[in-house]
Amino acid sequence: MTATGLHGYYWYYRLMLSLLLLLCLPQTVLAEDGSIRFREFAIHRSEDASVLQASLKLDYQLNQYLRDGLLNGMALENEIRFELEWHNTWWLNSRKQWHTVKTELKYHPLSKQYQLVNSASRESWSFPNLAGALLKMGALADYPLPALPDNAVNNDAFIAVTARLTPKTLYLPLKIQSLFSDRYSLESEEMLWSVP
Repeated sequence: MTATGLHGYYWYYRLMLSLLLLLCLPQTVLAEDGSIRFREFAIHRSEDASVLQASLKLDYQLNQYLRDGLLNGMALENEIRFELEWHNTWWLNSRKQWHTVKTELKYHPLSKQYQLVNSASRESWSFPNLAGALLKMGALADYPLPALPDNAVNNDAFIAVTARLTPKTLYLPLKIQSLFSDRYSLESEEMLWSVP
């Protein structure tokens, strides 16, 4: 083979290697960053049709900062927020806070257990591993929601659901940094459900 022929092959292999790296890079970056994703989501009426119930499953992938903080004594606060939203065609949509489900996740190094506490009922669960605690934290099954306000029914309203995981307390320098960085918290995408 001539020198120009070998040079053409090197160029081809470099191009293929670069394309392969570019295809793998976003997946690697996503694996290192934390995320909250909806695996399942449904809002339905109860058997007597008087109460709305939410069923959802969230998949949590903690970033390294939150994982290390949890192991070093930092408590994490999880909020699953239900908001009412009215879509407007001419101006900004209006939104109203409706209901929030709060839980707190802690690690106890002496017992090597992860403790999950429901903030409203103070009910708690202990888990030997983080995966089990995150699975329980992100699951709601037939969870009863409060009654809808009168202006939400038959008024082009939607129920918007999001989840957010943050450290329970941040010290002053980190509070300022958290305004400009998403390293200190995770937030899910928004799911919408049309109110009939």
